[in-house]
Amino acid sequence: MKTPLTPPLVEHLRSATWHRHEVFERLPFVLAMINGTLTLESYVCQLRGFASVLATLESVLAESRSPLLKAFSPVLKSRFDLLCQDMSFFAPHMVPDIVPAIKVALELSRKIRREVVAAPDKLLGYLYILEGTTRGNQVHLPDIVRCFNLTDGVGAAFYRGYDGATASHGEEFSAVMNSAEPGAFSVVEQGAIEMYDALERFYGALLPFGQGDLGYTASSLNPEAGEHPVSQNRDILAAALRAGEQCREEFSYYEKRYGERGRRFTASDVAWLAALVDYSAEIISSQVQWLGRMLSSRGMPFLLLERQVQLLIENISRLKPPVQTVALQHVVENMRIERCRTISQDRFDEVCRELDVSISYSTIIEFSDLPALLVASQIDLLSGMPECRALLMDWLAETAVLSPKELCRVLAILDSLFYKSSHMHTGG
Repeated sequence: MKTPLTPPLVEHLRSATWHRHEVFERLPFVLAMINGTLTLESYVCQLRGFASVLATLESVLAESRSPLLKAFSPVLKSRFDLLCQDMSFFAPHMVPDIVPAIKVALELSRKIRREVVAAPDKLLGYLYILEGTTRGNQVHLPDIVRCFNLTDGVGAAFYRGYDGATASHGEEFSAVMNSAEPGAFSVVEQGAIEMYDALERFYGALLPFGQGDLGYTASSLNPEAGEHPVSQNRDILAAALRAGEQCREEFSYYEKRYGERGRRFTASDVAWLAALVDYSAEIISSQVQWLGRMLSSRGMPFLLLERQVQLLIENISRLKPPVQTVALQHVVENMRIERCRTISQDRFDEVCRELDVSISYSTIIEFSDLPALLVASQIDLLSGMPECRALLMDWLAETAVLSPKELCRVLAILDSLFYKSSHMHTGG
């Protein structure tokens, strides 16, 4: 007697979950989308929640040790990038989050990180359901465009998905899914069910919602930021975001090195700083010191944070009614004093001029903030934060911003700064 053939995984999952799709189409969010009454808060929060989940999923796939999960990385087109396009379009509206929905999305992100270690086959089920939303989104694209009068598809990139490539992408995706061993099918099916459960909770929180459910979260600014406080005052938050953009304009390094992802982290970081405005100088200082050391260890000199705090003060000081900034001012002044204790401002400026003439004119024209960054990284080194200078030098070499000869000259100048500074401190 012949053993019955096991159906491919995709067919197995389709058979096991088809009834969940019918339930999903009757959710209030979907019905409101169809009849044109969907709220902007619900739509934008949907984008933000999916962004958090998909950013996590793309990250764990790239890091996974499972050959099958890794095989999805080149297959999956980045829907996260599409979500970021849409969120950028709506950013000027300062749309608040539906906080209960965001909490569901963040919990799902945490679950993905746990399961990639504990039960990696479950992620196949998660992937199956999440990729299935691509087809559903395209069906509802006209509804979203009509709800919010979106012209030329702007603001609906996530719903457009893969456009004409959807069918071929689906075949490629299914081929990878179907390479899973039959022994994994039950675990994969459980993952698909869990993802449906999570999405139903998420969409159930998106609509209906109450005014008490609205607020600003780090995820509304940066889907990769996780959970940390941000200012709940709309005016203060807007002023903080302006300060973040001004700091990025002053230091082209942000864009050159960290790009659009850096822009998102600038927004969530400065929003967190704005949330500290009502605390004492002691508390603000300890939090700023922690953030500064963390950023320095990732290649951003402490000086950039000092400037960011100063710009935050300038922006929120203009608000009406006035916002108290005495504690912030005290903190930024202490940051300046500590920096000048390591290297005086006159010496800082002098070394910047030395570096200016040691680097090609074309580089300085294109990257005018580079000398200040280099000296600031040396200050971090002298202050016990050596990672910043090393990371900055590695990046300058890898990207060929500086030639090998220029790097040698720069290092010699910075090392002489170290010698003179230590000599001065020892009284030599």
